[in-house]
Amino acid sequence: MTVPVSLRKSLDAVLDRGQSKRYLRNISVSAMPARYYYNTALRDLNTKDSEGAIHHLILALNSESDHEPALHLVKTMLFGLSKKFHEAGGEMHKQKYVSIGNWIVSIEQSIIDTDKRIISYNNDKAKQKNKGIWGMLQLIFFKNTIKDYDLLIQKENLKKEELKKDLIYASKLSQIEEYAKILSLILEICLYPARYAWIVA
Repeated sequence: MTVPVSLRKSLDAVLDRGQSKRYLRNISVSAMPARYYYNTALRDLNTKDSEGAIHHLILALNSESDHEPALHLVKTMLFGLSKKFHEAGGEMHKQKYVSIGNWIVSIEQSIIDTDKRIISYNNDKAKQKNKGIWGMLQLIFFKNTIKDYDLLIQKENLKKEELKKDLIYASKLSQIEEYAKILSLILEICLYPARYAWIVA
């Protein structure tokens, strides 16, 4: 016997508030037939709008949980995203940082630390200039013992640029992982509704 569950209500119960707002977008009733939302999801994918495609697949399967084309598209997207995540080194980074989220936090903290060092070097550079004649003499006679603040700042700026690239890369991996998680949940709710019978349909 099939247990009647609502895909929308099930997702709303297990997703966090931000995800629920993005993927469910306050939907209440699927007013159109499943094929309409399925075709809209295909159009979303053609414009590289994965989030929109997932939203419309939810609408399609909320309207008709056994809609084969929509289920097939969910499986195809899940397979493609999982492959993309693996090929981009997602699993390797998860092993190193436990989660992609932890990696992102680590990169953001490194950027903050780099900014602090840049500020500190700029302050030290200004102090060196404010020493007047004594500062000039130090630069002339004790050049080897005086820090080259311009070089240090340049190195930190280069490091910051690399960290920004890592952050963009990690954020893309995090987004792929989130899409895959949502699609996996959609499949589980549609194929094994009894697991979500505790949610009021």
